[in-house]
Amino acid sequence: MEVLGGSLAGAALTVLKIAPIIIVLTIVYQLLRDWRGLSGRVGKYTRWLGRLGLGRGTIIALGAGLFLGIVYGAGVLINEGRSGNSSKRELFILAFFLSVCHAVIEDTLLFVVIGGSTLGILGPRIILALAATWLIAKLLPHED
Repeated sequence: MEVLGGSLAGAALTVLKIAPIIIVLTIVYQLLRDWRGLSGRVGKYTRWLGRLGLGRGTIIALGAGLFLGIVYGAGVLINEGRSGNSSKRELFILAFFLSVCHAVIEDTLLFVVIGGSTLGILGPRIILALAATWLIAKLLPHED
């Protein structure tokens, strides 16, 4: 019984550390999504998105997946697909990228809270995702 109590106390402490991070990230994302000035700032990243085979319309889904995770990003990705603003190729490339590299900030913060290395967690994930996505974008035929 003592082990169970200790485990529950440890789990509760971990939840208390993690919950504020998730809540703040969700609020910040929603504020950015609703901010009209964001669309003007996206232009700076269009060139980099293009190198990965992604168009301007994928930036919100990319941001959601990177910062809030694959489930939330998938919801935004589905809406993006329904809107018709992005091609099927772009949506596939974005889904591929997010499957390799999602919840970058959230996961990193969560692992740092429990003692992980920021660079050791973040570096390999981003490098692998960028390299693999670039390769997929080069190999995947363009739509006509």
